[in-house]
Amino acid sequence: MRNPVLALFWALLLAAGIVLAGCVAYLPGLSPPITYPRIVPAEGQFPDLVLTHTFLFGDGQVTLTMPVDQSVYRGAKEAGKTATIYDDAIPDAEWKAGLYRTMIDDPAQEQFYTTFLSALRTVKKEQNLDSDSYLELIAVSVQSIAYNTVKENDPKYPIETFVDGDGDCDDKSMLLAGLLAREGYAVALLYFEPENHMAVGVACSGYSYRGTGYAFLESTNVTLVGVSEGSLDGNVTLDSVPLVIPIGNGTTGYLSCDETRALWEEVERLRAGTNLLEEELKPREAELERIRTDLNELEAAMDHVKALGQVREYNRMVSVYNEKARAYNTLLAEYRPVSAEYAMLADRHNYIITHQYDRQGTYRTIFGS
Repeated sequence: MRNPVLALFWALLLAAGIVLAGCVAYLPGLSPPITYPRIVPAEGQFPDLVLTHTFLFGDGQVTLTMPVDQSVYRGAKEAGKTATIYDDAIPDAEWKAGLYRTMIDDPAQEQFYTTFLSALRTVKKEQNLDSDSYLELIAVSVQSIAYNTVKENDPKYPIETFVDGDGDCDDKSMLLAGLLAREGYAVALLYFEPENHMAVGVACSGYSYRGTGYAFLESTNVTLVGVSEGSLDGNVTLDSVPLVIPIGNGTTGYLSCDETRALWEEVERLRAGTNLLEEELKPREAELERIRTDLNELEAAMDHVKALGQVREYNRMVSVYNEKARAYNTLLAEYRPVSAEYAMLADRHNYIITHQYDRQGTYRTIFGS
């Protein structure tokens, strides 16, 4: 019978021999099948980086000023950004989820999160924000960071995204999910591999984006919670079902998806209305322009014959001019109410689009309650 103690001895001896030989190997049962990067703060004395971040929210402007530990930031810049996989049987979804969670939850960043959230909580208290409005404040604070995409680049740690003042979809989504999770919200990363895109999911009763169990929250630009349509740059359309990567253990959900969806349904209604009116206005505008050109040419010709003293020809041209002018005025009278309706719908549409940082105020403006 094989001696288990002796077998363990030989296994450990073999492992030691491999390490001494300069090889790093995956030893089932003795080493993890995946290793993830971590931040090692830079050595030395570095002054804090004092950063100011200003963005629109609600009916005004918010300015956050906060110190950031430069040694942690430098360490994040130098840290690895990929996982090392020793077992080829591990699914991509597993190690990718582990990598994103590791980068969000690296313990060296906890003071950064604490400082960031302290500044946000001050705004929450000053503006007496409820849970939904506070979630929106956190979302807009990250959405307002500049979006900068570079194909095939490694993801950034959340502290890097904030200090750099820019990031792409995964960078900004990781920062946003990390902040929301630490405030007790039920959130996840939504990773769309075919489209190479990442967003955030937020629990919202009655709403489940493509069966994920979460409402969609875009991080790359300022958009309403629960709205995925029209939120991506570069005319990107999300057709795939995302990989869902829950972040943290929060349980608080978002309760205002009915309002945000109502606003976006109004956007789509207004867009359809303006498109129809635009098709109606185009031929009217072309006809008005044609008659206006004729009138200008006729007026120039009238001036010419008048200067030559050709009274009879001048009077004939006046009659033609007046007939065209009457036709122009009739068309213009028909055009103006259609144009006014178009302008009203377009203004209403544009107001919603440009005020997504103010869900409550925009809802009151559009629906009057």
